[in-house]
Amino acid sequence: MLISDAAIKKPIATVTVMLALVVFGLFALGVLKTDEFPDIQQPIVVVSVPYPGASPETVEREVVDPIEDALFSISGIDGRRTISSAIDGFAQFIVFFEFEKDVQQASQDVRDAIGGKRQELPPEMEEPVITRFDPADLPILTLTLESRTVPVAALTRVADEIVKRELRAVQGVADVRIVGGQVRELTVELRPEAMAAAGISAGDVVGALQAQNLAAPVGRVNARLSEQSIRLQGRLDTPAEFEQIAVATRGGRAVRLGQVATVRDGAEEQRTLALFDGVEAVGIEVLKSKGYSTTAVADEVKARAEELRPRLPAGAKLEVVQDAGERVRRSVREVQVTLLEGALLTVLVVFLFLNSWRSTVITGLALPVSVLAAFVAVWAFGFTLNTMSLLGLSLAIGILIDDAIVVRENIVRHIELGEDHTTASFKGTDEIGLAVAATTFSIVAVFVPVAFMYGLAGQWFKPFALTIAAAVLVSLFVSFSLDPMLSAYWPDPQ
Repeated sequence: MLISDAAIKKPIATVTVMLALVVFGLFALGVLKTDEFPDIQQPIVVVSVPYPGASPETVEREVVDPIEDALFSISGIDGRRTISSAIDGFAQFIVFFEFEKDVQQASQDVRDAIGGKRQELPPEMEEPVITRFDPADLPILTLTLESRTVPVAALTRVADEIVKRELRAVQGVADVRIVGGQVRELTVELRPEAMAAAGISAGDVVGALQAQNLAAPVGRVNARLSEQSIRLQGRLDTPAEFEQIAVATRGGRAVRLGQVATVRDGAEEQRTLALFDGVEAVGIEVLKSKGYSTTAVADEVKARAEELRPRLPAGAKLEVVQDAGERVRRSVREVQVTLLEGALLTVLVVFLFLNSWRSTVITGLALPVSVLAAFVAVWAFGFTLNTMSLLGLSLAIGILIDDAIVVRENIVRHIELGEDHTTASFKGTDEIGLAVAATTFSIVAVFVPVAFMYGLAGQWFKPFALTIAAAVLVSLFVSFSLDPMLSAYWPDPQ
Protein backbone atom coordinates (compact mmCIF):
# COMPACT_ATOMS: atom_id res chain seq x y z
CA MET A 1 0.00 0.00 0.00
CA LEU A 2 1.12 3.53 -0.70
CA ILE A 3 0.78 4.82 2.88
CA SER A 4 2.42 1.85 4.58
CA ASP A 5 5.24 1.62 2.03
CA ALA A 6 6.07 5.32 2.44
CA ALA A 7 5.89 5.04 6.26
CA ILE A 8 8.30 2.08 6.37
CA LYS A 9 10.76 3.69 3.96
CA LYS A 10 10.73 7.04 5.80
CA PRO A 11 10.47 6.31 9.52
CA ILE A 12 11.59 9.79 10.62
CA ALA A 13 8.85 11.44 8.58
CA THR A 14 6.32 8.99 10.02
CA VAL A 15 7.34 9.77 13.60
CA THR A 16 7.23 13.49 12.80
CA VAL A 17 3.68 13.23 11.46
CA MET A 18 2.56 11.29 14.55
CA LEU A 19 4.15 13.83 16.88
CA ALA A 20 2.50 16.64 14.91
CA LEU A 21 -0.90 15.00 15.39
CA VAL A 22 -0.25 14.70 19.12
CA VAL A 23 0.95 18.32 19.45
CA PHE A 24 -1.95 19.73 17.44
CA GLY A 25 -4.34 17.59 19.48
CA LEU A 26 -2.94 18.90 22.76
CA PHE A 27 -3.19 22.46 21.45
CA ALA A 28 -6.80 21.93 20.36
CA LEU A 29 -7.62 20.38 23.74
CA GLY A 30 -6.21 23.48 25.44
CA VAL A 31 -8.25 25.97 23.42
CA LEU A 32 -11.51 24.03 23.29
CA LYS A 33 -14.37 25.64 25.20
CA THR A 34 -16.08 23.46 27.79
CA ASP A 35 -19.83 23.12 28.03
CA GLU A 36 -22.25 20.53 29.32
CA PHE A 37 -24.30 20.00 26.17
CA PRO A 38 -23.98 20.95 22.47
CA ASP A 39 -25.09 24.38 21.30
CA ILE A 40 -28.67 23.87 20.09
CA GLN A 41 -29.91 26.45 17.58
CA GLN A 42 -33.68 26.09 17.62
CA PRO A 43 -35.66 28.98 16.07
CA ILE A 44 -38.21 29.79 18.78
CA VAL A 45 -39.72 33.25 19.23
CA VAL A 46 -41.67 34.25 22.34
CA VAL A 47 -44.22 37.08 22.13
CA SER A 48 -45.50 38.62 25.38
CA VAL A 49 -48.45 41.03 25.23
CA PRO A 50 -49.52 42.86 28.44
CA TYR A 51 -53.18 43.97 28.51
CA PRO A 52 -53.69 45.48 31.99
CA GLY A 53 -57.11 44.98 33.54
CA ALA A 54 -58.51 42.66 30.88
CA SER A 55 -60.11 39.32 31.77
CA PRO A 56 -58.82 36.08 30.21
CA GLU A 57 -61.89 35.96 27.94
CA THR A 58 -61.25 39.51 26.72
CA VAL A 59 -57.57 38.78 26.15
CA GLU A 60 -58.49 35.66 24.19
CA ARG A 61 -61.03 37.47 22.01
CA GLU A 62 -59.31 40.81 21.39
CA VAL A 63 -55.60 39.88 21.47
CA VAL A 64 -54.95 36.16 21.00
CA ASP A 65 -57.28 35.50 18.07
CA PRO A 66 -56.12 38.45 15.87
CA ILE A 67 -52.44 37.83 16.57
CA GLU A 68 -52.81 34.09 15.88
CA ASP A 69 -54.29 34.90 12.47
CA ALA A 70 -51.29 37.09 11.73
CA LEU A 71 -48.71 34.60 13.01
CA PHE A 72 -50.00 31.61 11.07
CA SER A 73 -49.59 33.52 7.82
CA ILE A 74 -45.78 33.57 8.31
CA SER A 75 -43.82 31.14 6.14
CA GLY A 76 -41.81 28.44 7.89
CA ILE A 77 -43.90 28.35 11.06
CA ASP A 78 -44.56 25.01 12.74
CA GLY A 79 -48.25 25.38 13.54
CA ARG A 80 -48.49 22.02 15.30
CA ARG A 81 -46.11 23.11 18.06
CA THR A 82 -46.92 26.82 18.36
CA ILE A 83 -48.54 27.61 21.73
CA SER A 84 -50.74 30.56 22.68
CA SER A 85 -52.18 31.31 26.12
CA ALA A 86 -54.35 34.00 27.70
CA ILE A 87 -54.49 34.82 31.40
CA ASP A 88 -55.69 37.77 33.41
CA GLY A 89 -54.21 40.85 31.74
CA PHE A 90 -51.59 38.98 29.72
CA ALA A 91 -51.19 37.00 26.49
CA GLN A 92 -48.21 34.91 25.44
CA PHE A 93 -47.27 33.14 22.21
CA ILE A 94 -44.46 30.59 21.81
CA VAL A 95 -43.84 30.35 18.07
CA PHE A 96 -41.86 27.39 16.73
CA PHE A 97 -40.27 27.60 13.28
CA GLU A 98 -38.76 25.02 10.98
CA PHE A 99 -35.04 24.45 11.52
CA GLU A 100 -34.14 25.95 8.16
CA LYS A 101 -35.55 29.32 9.27
CA ASP A 102 -33.03 31.89 10.43
CA VAL A 103 -33.95 32.97 13.95
CA GLN A 104 -33.31 36.67 13.24
CA GLN A 105 -35.48 36.55 10.15
CA ALA A 106 -38.14 34.71 12.14
CA SER A 107 -38.15 37.46 14.78
CA GLN A 108 -38.48 40.13 12.12
CA ASP A 109 -41.35 38.25 10.44
CA VAL A 110 -43.20 38.02 13.76
CA ARG A 111 -42.64 41.72 14.43
CA ASP A 112 -43.94 42.64 10.96
CA ALA A 113 -46.98 40.38 11.27
CA ILE A 114 -48.01 41.87 14.61
CA GLY A 115 -47.35 45.40 13.33
CA GLY A 116 -49.75 44.79 10.46
CA LYS A 117 -52.48 43.86 12.94
CA ARG A 118 -51.79 46.70 15.38
CA GLN A 119 -54.75 48.80 14.19
CA GLU A 120 -57.15 45.97 14.98
CA LEU A 121 -55.81 45.45 18.49
CA PRO A 122 -57.21 47.38 21.48
CA PRO A 123 -55.49 50.73 22.15
CA GLU A 124 -55.26 49.96 25.89
CA MET A 125 -52.93 47.05 25.12
CA GLU A 126 -49.25 47.67 25.76
CA GLU A 127 -46.67 47.12 23.04
CA PRO A 128 -45.77 43.44 22.47
CA VAL A 129 -42.36 42.24 23.65
CA ILE A 130 -40.68 39.87 21.17
CA THR A 131 -37.74 37.78 22.35
CA ARG A 132 -35.81 34.83 20.92
CA PHE A 133 -35.75 31.74 23.10
CA ASP A 134 -32.36 30.12 23.56
CA PRO A 135 -31.62 27.34 26.09
CA ALA A 136 -28.17 28.91 26.51
CA ASP A 137 -29.81 31.99 28.04
CA LEU A 138 -30.25 30.21 31.35
CA PRO A 139 -28.07 31.57 34.19
CA ILE A 140 -24.72 29.85 34.60
CA LEU A 141 -24.15 31.31 38.05
CA THR A 142 -26.52 32.46 40.79
CA LEU A 143 -25.32 34.48 43.75
CA THR A 144 -27.13 35.93 46.76
CA LEU A 145 -26.40 39.15 48.61
CA GLU A 146 -27.87 38.81 52.08
CA SER A 147 -27.51 40.39 55.50
CA ARG A 148 -29.31 40.21 58.83
CA THR A 149 -28.54 43.85 59.62
CA VAL A 150 -28.68 45.71 56.28
CA PRO A 151 -32.22 46.23 54.84
CA VAL A 152 -33.08 44.69 51.48
CA ALA A 153 -33.54 48.10 49.86
CA ALA A 154 -29.94 49.04 50.70
CA LEU A 155 -28.71 45.63 49.50
CA THR A 156 -30.53 46.20 46.21
CA ARG A 157 -28.68 49.47 45.65
CA VAL A 158 -25.36 47.75 46.42
CA ALA A 159 -26.19 44.88 44.04
CA ASP A 160 -27.20 47.29 41.27
CA GLU A 161 -24.46 49.91 41.63
CA ILE A 162 -21.49 47.72 42.60
CA VAL A 163 -21.99 44.00 42.04
CA LYS A 164 -23.95 44.14 38.78
CA ARG A 165 -21.67 46.75 37.24
CA GLU A 166 -18.50 44.83 38.10
CA LEU A 167 -19.78 41.41 37.00
CA ARG A 168 -21.01 42.73 33.65
CA ALA A 169 -17.45 43.86 32.93
CA VAL A 170 -16.24 40.23 32.98
CA GLN A 171 -15.46 38.95 29.50
CA GLY A 172 -18.08 36.45 28.37
CA VAL A 173 -20.90 37.78 30.57
CA ALA A 174 -23.96 38.72 28.51
CA ASP A 175 -26.17 40.07 31.27
CA VAL A 176 -26.59 40.22 35.03
CA ARG A 177 -30.14 40.12 36.42
CA ILE A 178 -31.27 41.06 39.92
CA VAL A 179 -34.06 38.99 41.49
CA GLY A 180 -35.94 39.81 44.68
CA GLY A 181 -34.64 43.35 44.98
CA GLN A 182 -36.52 46.36 46.25
CA VAL A 183 -36.34 49.29 43.85
CA ARG A 184 -36.40 52.70 45.49
CA GLU A 185 -39.61 54.67 45.08
CA LEU A 186 -40.79 58.01 46.43
CA THR A 187 -44.45 57.77 47.45
CA VAL A 188 -46.68 60.82 47.46
CA GLU A 189 -49.70 60.34 49.75
CA LEU A 190 -52.32 63.00 49.10
CA ARG A 191 -54.30 64.51 52.00
CA PRO A 192 -57.84 65.13 50.71
CA GLU A 193 -58.77 67.62 53.45
CA ALA A 194 -55.73 69.79 52.81
CA MET A 195 -56.28 69.62 49.04
CA ALA A 196 -59.91 70.68 49.42
CA ALA A 197 -58.96 73.57 51.67
CA ALA A 198 -56.34 74.78 49.16
CA GLY A 199 -58.59 74.16 46.14
CA ILE A 200 -56.17 71.76 44.49
CA SER A 201 -57.05 68.61 42.54
CA ALA A 202 -55.07 65.43 42.00
CA GLY A 203 -54.47 66.50 38.39
CA ASP A 204 -52.73 69.67 39.61
CA VAL A 205 -50.35 67.54 41.69
CA VAL A 206 -49.60 65.17 38.82
CA GLY A 207 -49.01 68.04 36.41
CA ALA A 208 -46.69 69.80 38.84
CA LEU A 209 -44.64 66.63 39.39
CA GLN A 210 -44.29 66.03 35.65
CA ALA A 211 -43.36 69.63 34.90
CA GLN A 212 -40.89 70.29 37.72
CA ASN A 213 -39.13 66.91 38.12
CA LEU A 214 -37.09 66.80 34.91
CA ALA A 215 -33.68 67.32 33.38
CA ALA A 216 -33.65 68.64 29.84
CA PRO A 217 -31.47 70.70 27.46
CA VAL A 218 -32.64 74.29 27.19
CA GLY A 219 -30.19 75.75 24.68
CA ARG A 220 -26.55 76.37 23.90
CA VAL A 221 -23.95 79.10 24.07
CA ASN A 222 -21.96 79.68 20.89
CA ALA A 223 -18.47 81.13 21.05
CA ARG A 224 -16.16 81.90 18.17
CA LEU A 225 -14.52 78.46 18.10
CA SER A 226 -16.58 76.44 20.53
CA GLU A 227 -20.08 75.54 21.58
CA GLN A 228 -21.44 74.63 25.02
CA SER A 229 -24.82 73.16 25.90
CA ILE A 230 -27.06 74.51 28.64
CA ARG A 231 -28.97 71.84 30.54
CA LEU A 232 -31.65 72.27 33.16
CA GLN A 233 -30.84 70.08 36.16
CA GLY A 234 -34.25 69.65 37.77
CA ARG A 235 -34.20 66.04 38.94
CA LEU A 236 -35.25 65.75 42.59
CA ASP A 237 -33.89 63.06 44.86
CA THR A 238 -35.09 63.41 48.45
CA PRO A 239 -38.59 63.74 49.99
CA ALA A 240 -37.68 67.21 51.30
CA GLU A 241 -36.95 68.40 47.78
CA PHE A 242 -40.28 67.05 46.52
CA GLU A 243 -42.14 68.77 49.34
CA GLN A 244 -40.90 72.15 48.03
CA ILE A 245 -42.52 71.70 44.61
CA ALA A 246 -45.04 74.48 43.92
CA VAL A 247 -48.29 72.79 42.98
CA ALA A 248 -50.39 75.91 42.35
CA THR A 249 -50.77 79.56 43.28
CA ARG A 250 -53.67 80.60 45.48
CA GLY A 251 -54.17 84.17 46.66
CA GLY A 252 -50.78 85.20 45.38
CA ARG A 253 -49.04 82.50 47.42
CA ALA A 254 -47.51 79.24 46.18
CA VAL A 255 -49.00 76.06 47.57
CA ARG A 256 -46.22 73.54 48.16
CA LEU A 257 -46.58 69.79 47.77
CA GLY A 258 -45.69 69.29 51.42
CA GLN A 259 -48.79 71.28 52.42
CA VAL A 260 -51.25 68.94 50.67
CA ALA A 261 -49.38 65.60 50.66
CA THR A 262 -46.92 63.48 52.58
CA VAL A 263 -43.81 62.35 50.68
CA ARG A 264 -42.11 59.17 51.86
CA ASP A 265 -38.95 57.45 50.71
CA GLY A 266 -39.77 53.77 50.20
CA ALA A 267 -39.69 50.94 47.71
CA GLU A 268 -42.01 49.92 44.92
CA GLU A 269 -44.13 46.79 45.15
CA GLN A 270 -42.02 43.64 44.94
CA ARG A 271 -42.78 41.28 42.07
CA THR A 272 -40.04 38.76 42.89
CA LEU A 273 -38.62 37.34 46.11
CA ALA A 274 -35.28 35.70 46.93
CA LEU A 275 -34.66 33.76 50.14
CA PHE A 276 -31.33 32.42 51.41
CA ASP A 277 -31.42 30.20 54.52
CA GLY A 278 -34.86 31.60 55.29
CA VAL A 279 -33.66 35.23 55.19
CA GLU A 280 -34.84 37.68 52.55
CA ALA A 281 -31.95 38.43 50.18
CA VAL A 282 -31.14 39.80 46.75
CA GLY A 283 -30.51 37.24 44.01
CA ILE A 284 -27.99 37.90 41.22
CA GLU A 285 -28.17 35.77 38.05
CA VAL A 286 -25.28 35.78 35.57
CA LEU A 287 -25.91 34.91 31.91
CA LYS A 288 -23.16 33.79 29.53
CA SER A 289 -22.57 35.16 26.04
CA LYS A 290 -22.78 32.71 23.18
CA GLY A 291 -19.46 31.25 22.12
CA TYR A 292 -17.76 31.38 25.52
CA SER A 293 -16.81 28.50 27.80
CA THR A 294 -19.19 27.95 30.71
CA THR A 295 -16.44 26.88 33.09
CA ALA A 296 -14.11 29.76 32.16
CA VAL A 297 -16.79 32.43 32.53
CA ALA A 298 -18.02 30.96 35.83
CA ASP A 299 -14.48 30.93 37.24
CA GLU A 300 -13.91 34.54 36.17
CA VAL A 301 -17.18 35.66 37.76
CA LYS A 302 -16.38 33.89 41.04
CA ALA A 303 -12.94 35.49 41.10
CA ARG A 304 -14.46 38.94 40.53
CA ALA A 305 -17.06 38.28 43.26
CA GLU A 306 -14.24 37.41 45.65
CA GLU A 307 -12.63 40.78 44.90
CA LEU A 308 -15.93 42.57 45.60
CA ARG A 309 -16.45 41.17 49.10
CA PRO A 310 -14.28 43.80 50.88
CA ARG A 311 -16.38 46.57 49.25
CA LEU A 312 -19.68 45.29 50.64
CA PRO A 313 -21.37 46.87 53.67
CA ALA A 314 -20.55 45.44 57.10
CA GLY A 315 -22.62 42.35 57.74
CA ALA A 316 -23.42 41.69 54.06
CA LYS A 317 -22.35 38.42 52.45
CA LEU A 318 -22.07 37.51 48.76
CA GLU A 319 -22.45 33.76 48.31
CA VAL A 320 -22.61 31.42 45.30
CA VAL A 321 -25.72 29.23 45.47
CA GLN A 322 -25.74 27.72 41.97
CA ASP A 323 -22.70 27.11 39.78
CA ALA A 324 -23.28 25.61 36.35
CA GLY A 325 -19.54 25.78 35.68
CA GLU A 326 -18.82 23.29 38.44
CA ARG A 327 -21.61 21.02 37.21
CA VAL A 328 -20.21 21.14 33.67
CA ARG A 329 -16.69 20.48 34.94
CA ARG A 330 -17.91 17.49 36.96
CA SER A 331 -19.87 16.03 34.04
CA VAL A 332 -16.97 16.40 31.62
CA ARG A 333 -14.55 14.96 34.21
CA GLU A 334 -16.73 11.87 34.64
CA VAL A 335 -16.76 11.27 30.89
CA GLN A 336 -12.99 11.80 30.75
CA VAL A 337 -12.46 9.26 33.53
CA THR A 338 -14.67 6.81 31.66
CA LEU A 339 -12.62 7.45 28.51
CA LEU A 340 -9.36 6.74 30.36
CA GLU A 341 -10.70 3.60 32.04
CA GLY A 342 -11.93 2.29 28.71
CA ALA A 343 -8.54 2.87 27.13
CA LEU A 344 -6.70 1.05 29.93
CA LEU A 345 -9.07 -1.90 29.82
CA THR A 346 -8.74 -2.09 26.04
CA VAL A 347 -4.94 -2.19 26.25
CA LEU A 348 -5.14 -4.85 28.97
CA VAL A 349 -7.37 -7.07 26.84
CA VAL A 350 -5.00 -6.65 23.90
CA PHE A 351 -2.07 -7.72 26.07
CA LEU A 352 -3.90 -10.79 27.35
CA PHE A 353 -4.74 -11.99 23.85
CA LEU A 354 -1.53 -11.02 22.01
CA ASN A 355 0.69 -12.18 24.90
CA SER A 356 3.39 -9.69 23.86
CA TRP A 357 4.07 -6.36 25.53
CA ARG A 358 5.80 -5.12 22.39
CA SER A 359 2.77 -5.84 20.23
CA THR A 360 0.60 -4.23 22.92
CA VAL A 361 2.66 -1.02 22.79
CA ILE A 362 2.67 -0.90 18.99
CA THR A 363 -1.09 -1.35 18.74
CA GLY A 364 -1.85 0.70 21.85
CA LEU A 365 -0.17 3.80 20.43
CA ALA A 366 -3.11 4.10 18.07
CA LEU A 367 -5.32 5.07 21.01
CA PRO A 368 -3.64 8.29 22.26
CA VAL A 369 -2.78 9.48 18.75
CA SER A 370 -6.34 8.92 17.47
CA VAL A 371 -8.00 10.46 20.52
CA LEU A 372 -5.79 13.56 20.54
CA ALA A 373 -6.15 14.02 16.78
CA ALA A 374 -9.93 13.79 17.23
CA PHE A 375 -9.77 16.94 19.38
CA VAL A 376 -8.39 18.76 16.33
CA ALA A 377 -11.52 17.71 14.44
CA VAL A 378 -13.74 18.82 17.33
CA TRP A 379 -12.06 22.24 17.28
CA ALA A 380 -12.20 22.49 13.47
CA PHE A 381 -15.93 21.69 13.39
CA GLY A 382 -16.60 24.42 15.95
CA PHE A 383 -17.86 22.07 18.66
CA THR A 384 -17.29 22.43 22.38
CA LEU A 385 -15.82 19.87 24.73
CA ASN A 386 -19.16 18.55 25.96
CA THR A 387 -20.64 15.27 27.09
CA MET A 388 -21.76 14.28 23.58
CA SER A 389 -18.37 14.72 21.90
CA LEU A 390 -16.58 12.94 24.77
CA LEU A 391 -19.23 10.22 24.75
CA GLY A 392 -18.42 9.62 21.10
CA LEU A 393 -14.75 9.13 21.96
CA SER A 394 -15.64 6.82 24.86
CA LEU A 395 -17.72 4.58 22.63
CA ALA A 396 -15.08 4.61 19.91
CA ILE A 397 -12.23 3.43 22.17
CA GLY A 398 -12.71 -0.22 21.28
CA ILE A 399 -13.02 0.62 17.57
CA LEU A 400 -9.89 2.77 17.42
CA ILE A 401 -7.54 -0.10 18.17
CA ASP A 402 -9.23 -2.69 15.93
CA ASP A 403 -7.37 -1.70 12.75
CA ALA A 404 -4.01 -1.68 14.51
CA ILE A 405 -4.64 -5.15 16.01
CA VAL A 406 -5.57 -6.66 12.64
CA VAL A 407 -2.53 -5.13 10.90
CA ARG A 408 -0.14 -6.14 13.67
CA GLU A 409 -1.51 -9.68 13.84
CA ASN A 410 -1.04 -10.21 10.09
CA ILE A 411 2.53 -8.85 10.28
CA VAL A 412 3.30 -11.27 13.15
CA ARG A 413 1.89 -14.14 11.08
CA HIS A 414 4.34 -13.37 8.27
CA ILE A 415 7.20 -13.18 10.77
CA GLU A 416 6.26 -16.63 12.10
CA LEU A 417 6.42 -17.90 8.52
CA GLY A 418 10.14 -17.04 8.53
CA GLU A 419 10.18 -13.64 6.82
CA ASP A 420 12.27 -10.77 8.16
CA HIS A 421 10.48 -7.95 9.95
CA THR A 422 10.73 -5.42 7.13
CA THR A 423 9.39 -7.80 4.49
CA ALA A 424 6.67 -8.99 6.87
CA SER A 425 5.61 -5.38 7.50
CA PHE A 426 5.36 -4.67 3.77
CA LYS A 427 3.47 -7.84 2.89
CA GLY A 428 1.34 -8.04 6.01
CA THR A 429 -0.03 -4.52 5.59
CA ASP A 430 -0.60 -4.91 1.84
CA GLU A 431 -2.58 -8.13 2.30
CA ILE A 432 -4.92 -6.83 4.97
CA GLY A 433 -5.12 -3.18 3.85
CA LEU A 434 -8.25 -3.41 1.71
CA ALA A 435 -10.22 -5.36 4.32
CA VAL A 436 -9.22 -2.96 7.12
CA ALA A 437 -10.08 0.08 5.01
CA ALA A 438 -13.46 -1.41 4.10
CA THR A 439 -14.23 -2.06 7.79
CA THR A 440 -13.29 1.49 8.79
CA PHE A 441 -15.20 3.20 6.00
CA SER A 442 -18.28 1.14 6.79
CA ILE A 443 -18.17 2.52 10.35
CA VAL A 444 -17.77 6.05 8.97
CA ALA A 445 -20.68 5.46 6.60
CA VAL A 446 -22.87 4.54 9.57
CA PHE A 447 -22.05 7.53 11.79
CA VAL A 448 -21.66 10.41 9.33
CA PRO A 449 -25.33 10.40 8.23
CA VAL A 450 -26.30 10.71 11.91
CA ALA A 451 -24.69 14.16 11.93
CA PHE A 452 -27.00 15.30 9.14
CA MET A 453 -30.24 14.21 10.75
CA TYR A 454 -33.02 16.79 10.58
CA GLY A 455 -34.19 18.86 13.53
CA LEU A 456 -33.24 18.77 17.16
CA ALA A 457 -31.83 15.23 17.03
CA GLY A 458 -29.38 16.20 14.29
CA GLN A 459 -28.04 19.17 16.27
CA TRP A 460 -27.80 17.06 19.41
CA PHE A 461 -25.94 14.11 17.85
CA LYS A 462 -23.73 15.99 15.38
CA PRO A 463 -20.72 16.28 17.77
CA PHE A 464 -21.18 12.64 18.75
CA ALA A 465 -21.19 11.28 15.19
CA LEU A 466 -18.49 13.47 13.63
CA THR A 467 -16.12 12.94 16.56
CA ILE A 468 -16.37 9.16 16.16
CA ALA A 469 -15.91 9.40 12.38
CA ALA A 470 -12.82 11.63 12.70
CA ALA A 471 -11.23 9.43 15.37
CA VAL A 472 -11.83 6.25 13.35
CA LEU A 473 -10.29 7.77 10.21
CA VAL A 474 -7.20 8.83 12.17
CA SER A 475 -6.91 5.34 13.65
CA LEU A 476 -6.96 3.90 10.11
CA PHE A 477 -4.14 6.24 9.12
CA VAL A 478 -2.11 5.28 12.22
CA SER A 479 -2.58 1.56 11.60
CA PHE A 480 -1.30 1.99 8.01
CA SER A 481 1.68 4.14 8.98
CA LEU A 482 2.93 3.93 12.56
CA ASP A 483 2.16 0.24 13.13
CA PRO A 484 4.01 -1.19 10.10
CA MET A 485 6.93 1.22 10.63
CA LEU A 486 7.39 0.17 14.29
CA SER A 487 6.94 -3.49 13.34
CA ALA A 488 9.72 -3.13 10.76
CA TYR A 489 12.27 -1.27 12.95
CA TRP A 490 11.38 -2.58 16.42
CA PRO A 491 11.48 -6.37 16.04
CA ASP A 492 10.34 -8.83 18.68
CA PRO A 493 13.13 -10.71 20.44
CA GLN A 494 13.48 -14.35 19.43
